[in-house]
Formats: sequence, structure tokens, C-alpha cells
Amino acid sequence: MKEYRINIRFNPENEKDRMIVAYLNGLRETQNVSRNSFIIQAIYEKIVEGDRNAALIEQIRAVLQEELASASITTGPDARDEPETDFSFEVTEEDLEKSKGLLRSGLEVFG
Repeated sequence: MKEYRINIRFNPENEKDRMIVAYLNGLRETQNVSRNSFIIQAIYEKIVEGDRNAALIEQIRAVLQEELASASITTGPDARDEPETDFSFEVTEEDLEKSKGLLRSGLEVFG
């Protein structure tokens, strides 16, 4: 098979592109590996990782389906039939006077 070549262009105005270029330029010194072999390995791992993730998701689905098939789900009492709390309160004359005062002051804004 003939060697397959691909050209990649990086935009120097894009921060992500600049970061990748800097990383690729430092590969020889830091990891003693060529840019070409690094890119090939990264693409391969991305493909394999995608396959692994798909297989893992299918395994999780199968386990959940199996567990839920034998599960018994019940609900509590109907909230409409039995209120959880009883709200009762009293309004004092003082509260009423405060409310009337607030209402008057609010209406004064409209003339």
C-alpha cells in the first residue's frame, strides 16, 4: 500500500491551535517521539476509546434492564388525599394596619 499523507493546518490566531502546536513541537524533547507517531497513536486511541465507551454503555443498559425487570416500584400515599402539612395562621389587627399603610403608600405613587 502506498504511503498515505495528510496535511494539517493550524490557525495561529486560535488559542487551542497554538497550544497544540506548542505541544507537538515539544514532543521530541519531552517524550522522545515524533509528531507523526504521536498523532497516529492519538487517533487510534480515540477510535478504540469510542468503541470501548459504546460497549460499556451497552453493558450498563443490559444490567439496568435486567435489574428493573424484577424491581417492584410502589408510590406513597396520594398527595391530594392527605396533605403533608396543615397551614393555619391568624391575622392580627396590627398586621392588618401595617398592610393598609403599605397599600396606601403604594397607591400614593399613582396620585
